[in-house]
Amino acid sequence: MARVRADPVTTALAHPTRRALYIALSNKEEMSTVQLQSEVNVERYNLYHHLKKLASLNLVENHRDAGRSRWWKRKALIELPEILTSAPAVSPPALNSETMTTVPSQLAEIVSEHSEVHVIQLEGSRDQVGAKRMLELLATEHGIDLNLPWNFLPSSIALIAKKK
Repeated sequence: MARVRADPVTTALAHPTRRALYIALSNKEEMSTVQLQSEVNVERYNLYHHLKKLASLNLVENHRDAGRSRWWKRKALIELPEILTSAPAVSPPALNSETMTTVPSQLAEIVSEHSEVHVIQLEGSRDQVGAKRMLELLATEHGIDLNLPWNFLPSSIALIAKKK
C-alpha cells in the first residue's frame, strides 16, 4: 500500500488515540498523565509516545510538573466536530446479520433477506486511511459527490451483495 502524505497535524489527529487525547485536553483546562491514561485507556508507554507526537506539533504541552505528576493542556485550537459539540461521540452499532434491526430504515430496505452482508473490520490507521482513499476514488469514478470530512476514518466497512 502506498504511503499517504498529508499535513502533519491532520495525520496526527487521524490516529484514534491522539485524537482522543486531544479531545480530552480540549474539554478540560488541564489533565495529569494519570487522568489522560484513565480517560483514553491506553498503556503509559503508548500514552507518552502519543503525547510526545502531539507536543512536537505544538498541539499540546506539558506545562507543569508537580512532584512525579506531569500536567498537560491544549496549546493550539484545531476545530474538530467532537469539540464543537458538547454531546459525547457515540459509535454506531456494529452491522452484521445478527443486528440488522439496528440498521437505519433506508438501509434495511436495501438489505433484505435476498442479500448477504460482510463486515470488514479495519485494523489500524493505515487500513482506515487506505479505505477512505478507496471510497473517495470509487465515488469520483462513479460521479458521486461524497464530501467526506478530513477527519473521517472508517472503523469498518459493510459490503452488501445479492445472494447467489
